[in-house]
Amino acid sequence: MDAIETLLAIEEVRAVKARYFRCVDTKDWAGFAALFAEDALFDISDDVPGGVIRGRAAIVEAASTPLARCRSVHHGHCPEVEILSPTEARAIWAMEDILRWDDDDPAAPLRRLHGFGHYHESYEKRDGRWLITTMKLTRLIVDHEPR
Repeated sequence: MDAIETLLAIEEVRAVKARYFRCVDTKDWAGFAALFAEDALFDISDDVPGGVIRGRAAIVEAASTPLARCRSVHHGHCPEVEILSPTEARAIWAMEDILRWDDDDPAAPLRRLHGFGHYHESYEKRDGRWLITTMKLTRLIVDHEPR
């Protein structure tokens, strides 16, 4: 790949992650699903012991269920995107999230959470589109208010 192709690929990967954050916060679960490969893996074991989720549908379910009545803001910063080939990339994203559940929600795991950490991800370009194939969330700081 030449420099222009590499820069274009980096921007395409960055756009995938930007859509990820927007879709989570606006609860656009169809848009969220479209960002993942069918066989994607999402590791949230830092938040949920044993939390390794396999497959697009399971990832959407794992994200949408606890966030159904939650107002959230997710931000990604300082992307380190590496294009490995015309169809493979990986990235590390610094992240911050703020989640607030309704006080009257009996299913809410917490009242509030404010976290910082990193997403470690891999991507593949399939049928002309970059898709998330693996994602691991690691936490550095989590401030939370229990129910």
